[in-house]
Amino acid sequence: MNRIAAIALFVIATLMTASSATAQSHVVEGNVPFNFTVNNTSLPAGNYTFSFDSLFPDMLVVRDRTESVKARGLGERGPVGSGKPGTLIFHRYGGQYFLSGVCFNSPSNGIFLPATKSERRAGKVSQKEELAYVAVH
Repeated sequence: MNRIAAIALFVIATLMTASSATAQSHVVEGNVPFNFTVNNTSLPAGNYTFSFDSLFPDMLVVRDRTESVKARGLGERGPVGSGKPGTLIFHRYGGQYFLSGVCFNSPSNGIFLPATKSERRAGKVSQKEELAYVAVH
C-alpha cells in the first residue's frame, strides 16, 4: 500500500512540475499603447498579461497590473499567422483595435480569437482592416 501511495505522489509531483513549466511558456506580458477590445470587453491602454485559463485550455485570460482578470476570450489554439514569439495581433478598423491573436513562445504556439459581432460591425463601417502587431516580452 505504501508503495502505491509513493508512486501516486511521484506521478502527481511530476505532472504538477510539467504543467507549471508549460504554463510559464504560455504567458505574454507587455504594454499595449492603445485602447482595445477583447471579446466585447473594452480595455484601456496599459500593461497586461495574456495567458491561458488553467481550467479551460482554449480560453485566453487578460489581466492588468493588479493581476485581476479584465477580459476573457474563447479562441482556437495553434499557429497564429506570421506572428513572432511574444507578439499580440490586433485588427484595426479606423481607430478601433480588436485583439485577434497572441503568439506565445513560438509561431506555432498561440491562440486565435474569432471576430465578434462588434468587430464585424466595425469592419462594415470602416471597410478597411489593418493588422497591428505589438511585440511584447
